Amino acid sequence: MQKKIALARLDLPAKGKFFRGKRPQITLASVAALALLMPMLLAPPTTASTELVSEVSALDNRVPQTLVDPDTRSVELGSTFSSSQAGVVSAIRFYWTPVNEGPHVVNLWSTTGENLATATLPASQGTTAGWQTVKFTTPVAISKNEKYVASYMAPMGRYAVEENGLDQSQTRGPLTLHAKGGVFAYGTGGELPTSTYKNSNYFVDVVFTPSAGENVPTTPAPVPTTAPTPAPPTTEPTSKPEPTTKPEPEPTTPGTVPAALDLPRIPWEGGASYWKQFKHANDAGWSDPSFFPIVAWYNGISSNAEAQYDKKVGINTYIGMDSNTPYSLFKDNDLFWIGGKLNSTFTEASSNWVGNFLDDEVDGRFTPEEGRAVLQDLKDKNAGNGRFNYSNFTQMVISNDMEASDSQAFVNDYTDAVSLDMYWYTIPFCDWSPFRQNYITPVNQENCRTASSYGKTMESLRKQDSADGKLQAPWQFIELLNGGPGGGPFTANVSAGQLKGSVMSSIINEARGLVYFNQSLSGPCQGGSLIRQSQVTQNFCGQAQVDAATTVNNQIKRLAPVLNSQSYEYSFGPGLDTMLKTYDGSAYVFAMVDGSSSPGNRAFTLPKGLKANSVEVVDENRSIAVGPDGKFSDNFSSEFSYHIYKIK
Repeated sequence: MQKKIALARLDLPAKGKFFRGKRPQITLASVAALALLMPMLLAPPTTASTELVSEVSALDNRVPQTLVDPDTRSVELGSTFSSSQAGVVSAIRFYWTPVNEGPHVVNLWSTTGENLATATLPASQGTTAGWQTVKFTTPVAISKNEKYVASYMAPMGRYAVEENGLDQSQTRGPLTLHAKGGVFAYGTGGELPTSTYKNSNYFVDVVFTPSAGENVPTTPAPVPTTAPTPAPPTTEPTSKPEPTTKPEPEPTTPGTVPAALDLPRIPWEGGASYWKQFKHANDAGWSDPSFFPIVAWYNGISSNAEAQYDKKVGINTYIGMDSNTPYSLFKDNDLFWIGGKLNSTFTEASSNWVGNFLDDEVDGRFTPEEGRAVLQDLKDKNAGNGRFNYSNFTQMVISNDMEASDSQAFVNDYTDAVSLDMYWYTIPFCDWSPFRQNYITPVNQENCRTASSYGKTMESLRKQDSADGKLQAPWQFIELLNGGPGGGPFTANVSAGQLKGSVMSSIINEARGLVYFNQSLSGPCQGGSLIRQSQVTQNFCGQAQVDAATTVNNQIKRLAPVLNSQSYEYSFGPGLDTMLKTYDGSAYVFAMVDGSSSPGNRAFTLPKGLKANSVEVVDENRSIAVGPDGKFSDNFSSEFSYHIYKIK
């Protein structure tokens, strides 16, 4: 089957999958006008308004930076709060993920330790990750400007937390969560939590109703620019609510890597543990930290030999397959299927059938209203089958050619894994004159046809994904040879180096899965299943690209436990695009040149607390000395060059 990409909402030849409706067209005048628009992602208003409210919570629908702390001890977690208006607290709410096992008892305390109310989260209520609200039998009256503590019990730990999240008070309407007011107490509960750690916010809140007759000014809660989706990660420790009197460990000698660096984390969906919430994916092993999704778009397997060849290339999952393909080929070869029921060998118990493929590029084939209706219908039909929902979109969802509310609805409302296709190296877009920079993460023409553009695609997709305060698994489409368009002008085939660079740029910008466009619809080397052609065709014209994919895929497979840990937010220096992670006593730095500079030498400065005499360059059989100032340098010979540094 073939696949199409919508180019800037123009009715241009594209790389072909079936159209069900006519794509909206715009005139050349409209294009010129759109090209003048400054790319921007509209931010929510932050000004206060005054209105009558019945209930208010301080944190509204915010999502924690760290969804699951690795601490497994029994602990009571709470927030110190007050209200500028008298009223009643009718419930306590807290952020929950499925690995935060109960029972969860909530408590309302006076600051002197008097328990004012208690309740237990019903077992049937705590089934969907996110905010849980536990109501009291009788609302509790609280006084104006008096401090109280709201808390809940996490008997198995693994709670949501955001270090330094209460460096400053959090206020919404009359409610305030006080600075340094995140508190905890280890034990089996029954006592007022008073210990603090790094001004952490444990995302415990209340449902407050002001006294009758009062107008309450309500201030919209801050919406984070990026935030993770409800899902339990398995990662190195990000924070532990130890007593404030306990010194924090720091490396004192070169070569010592702390279990967790004292740096903010990049919000994420939770890594491999994200898949635990989907029965079939979890049963199939997707929640194992050594697994990373690498998908072939349309590649048939008819024998174990073909399946094993694909595994050597690094493929572990398929979308698009002949309807006669037996389920046993997936099961016997530890491979996975995303799509509908192919034939009678597939049953509801088929665990290697992990996902529902909703649709492809509905944003380019329908109006926004029609496209949303299509996706909602498919989502409803697949509800409750234990599989995650996946859909792919065109580049319009990251451009200003579509209303932000429409593109964000496409990205956020129907799927658990999401991608888009924009093949910067091999489609005509980068050569257009005038060039149309209309993306929410700007892509300039000078560096358009570079690996950095794939990273910017991921950055844009993650911005759209975070608009609803949650993150899902963002995947990236990569052309194995070229992105078409079928029947249109041939631009180029991606080179082996470009292919590897586009993959790594996507990974550095937090891609949580890869999808290879496994077709070539234009140019001198065409085919409908490039991976299979590389297996059966001697001197195959696309062999260099398949070999490059094999190299980078297997590198990703080896590094999957590292990639499935949460990244740190840190800049190593100008002209660099980097990702920093720690795993199993080592730190890892993934690095490329950024999208605003040329290749060449780059200087790195290690973060405070990470000391080393040298760094190992992974898979390159070399190491680089680190100076006493924590600095080292390396060369990037081309725009698609990348290096991975390991610091022990």
